[in-house]
Amino acid sequence: MPKNGCYNTKLFTLNQKITNELIVSKSKTNSDREYKKIKFLGEGSYASVYQVQNRYTGSICALKIIKKKYASSATEEKEIMNEINILRMMDHPNILKIFEFYSSEKEFSIVTELCPLGELFDQIINKGPFDERHSAYILYQIVSAVNYCHKMHIVHRDLKPENILIVNNDKDEYPFIKVCDFGTSKMFEKGVAERKIVGSSYYIAPEVLNKNYNEKCDIWSCGVIMYILLSQRPPFGGRDDYEIMETVKKGKYDLSSPPFDTISENAKDLIKKMLTIDVNKRINAEEVLNHPWFKENQSKELFAKVNNTNTIKDLISNLKRYKRTSVIQETALAYLVRHFPHIKDVVNACKLFNQIDHSADGKITKEELYNGINALYKSSTLKADIDQIFKNLDMDNDGYIGYEEFVRGAVNKEYFIQPNILKFAFRYFDKDDSGEITLDEIKELFYDSIPDKKQVNEYIDAIIKEVDLNNDKKVSFDEFSDVMKTMIKQ
Repeated sequence: MPKNGCYNTKLFTLNQKITNELIVSKSKTNSDREYKKIKFLGEGSYASVYQVQNRYTGSICALKIIKKKYASSATEEKEIMNEINILRMMDHPNILKIFEFYSSEKEFSIVTELCPLGELFDQIINKGPFDERHSAYILYQIVSAVNYCHKMHIVHRDLKPENILIVNNDKDEYPFIKVCDFGTSKMFEKGVAERKIVGSSYYIAPEVLNKNYNEKCDIWSCGVIMYILLSQRPPFGGRDDYEIMETVKKGKYDLSSPPFDTISENAKDLIKKMLTIDVNKRINAEEVLNHPWFKENQSKELFAKVNNTNTIKDLISNLKRYKRTSVIQETALAYLVRHFPHIKDVVNACKLFNQIDHSADGKITKEELYNGINALYKSSTLKADIDQIFKNLDMDNDGYIGYEEFVRGAVNKEYFIQPNILKFAFRYFDKDDSGEITLDEIKELFYDSIPDKKQVNEYIDAIIKEVDLNNDKKVSFDEFSDVMKTMIKQ
């Protein structure tokens, strides 16, 4: 190995996967340093939620504050960290994004994207029931998120319209949704039954009440949501939780009374297949997404369509040109893309991703990328282009491109080199606000990602050397800015 350790570090740099666990940072200070409260949104039994504004970028976010007196036991604190850690793992366009979290002596603070239009529950009450195309559009997004979770071995366990938030509506009032509230979610092991009763009475699956269930309990909840979208009433009723759950256990519901007497047979077939008592006969999330009901309602096409041909060409051109030049640059871009999910270019990249992601599992294989781009954009060099895109974006060679990896490559980088945006990204590395990124700060940030702990110092030296233009073992804001601006010269 060369004496400066660059050989191993170069391999590390090329193969380093920028994970959400890395870019969703934890701070021991409180959130007031970065965020200004501008509106109280509501409170539950243990948390208060505010609309906040980032002091440096002006972006609007949501802030959930949990006083530690409500999390006084080790179990409660563990549940809060469970939700945070699961949200950090998530990389799907229909799952709420967590930006960062704080743990001070008195409280936990969780910063997430803001969904200004509130809960799906309220839209059902105010505007429901919905027609089949509208219902399919909503349910497709929910099940796509569930499919991703199940592929990640995560079961949600409390899917309901109150835990589905609306970012915006399109011109036809079709909502872009985000699944949230992963407080009762957990990692599951295939073939190992869950026993703890978790969920809400109207939406809970019968096998959960019998304390013997798996991830398909989420499919039952999706079936209940579909029924409610179409009828504005739950399939299983009662005067109280006990009566409701007794009705759930019986699994009997009405598909003959209005409005179901005018609803398609395909819609009723899907409800039946999701609300099947026998878990072994109940369809899984991938099978739900492939049901003819979604195809006849063009759910994927409506949700994922990028309307402008030039926009598609620009996004694909960005993918072809994208090239990683340093770990710090890539990490900063990942941090920024995550924090600005609603800017136009990111939204269009999201739609293109969903259009190409044929299996709707939140991952794009090389075959999906080839087929997806070939259907949109004819090129004599397509195969070579796809090979290059995969080489540039699939940094860890795991055989697929994740959602945010794709977006990072596809977006126009001009937005992210504005001075205030760059200062915001710089502060992610400069934890002590000294105006410089030091070796210690780089080490603290990347330590867990370094594969060979015996060579930590060599790795850190090489990472900082990629952006340390004057070789003083630290990175100034000017040096950081210069490196970030190279993104638009690629």
